[in-house]
Amino acid sequence: MGFLNNFDISGYGLSAQRFRINIISENIANVDTTRTPEGGPYRRKEVIFKAVPFDEVLNKELDDNSNFLPYSNPLDESGEDNIEAKDPIETVVVDKVVRDDPKPILKYDPTNPDADKNGYVAYPNINPVVEMTDLIEATRAYQANVAAFQSAKAIAQSAISILEA
Repeated sequence: MGFLNNFDISGYGLSAQRFRINIISENIANVDTTRTPEGGPYRRKEVIFKAVPFDEVLNKELDDNSNFLPYSNPLDESGEDNIEAKDPIETVVVDKVVRDDPKPILKYDPTNPDADKNGYVAYPNINPVVEMTDLIEATRAYQANVAAFQSAKAIAQSAISILEA
């Protein structure tokens, strides 16, 4: 079971980065949105990740209430009890999406239907350069998770070929 954890952990990383890429894309798409259902200009969103022990995620998904710990070994080589806990394997999950609330950028455009009484329109305070930098970072993290997944796959294939020989 422990070997398959590599695939699951990479999968959670892929899912989290894909979610982050979607939020960044939403920010870029709404860079000129001056009216939202909540009122006012669009507000930038950010994804907050949280590292959690993998066994908690696995147990939650399987709805298993047992104390399955894929990283623990109750007995050492001598057959003695090994009480010392090892560091848990951690994975990443999306904790929450927060709204960034900087002041909007005001541009003078009295012909715009969203202009205030002084002729200023409130635009989202979204910097496309920051969003593109975040997008590149998320894409590279996604690619790193793909590489980790492919490495685990290659190791599994090698192990199977050794067993077949």
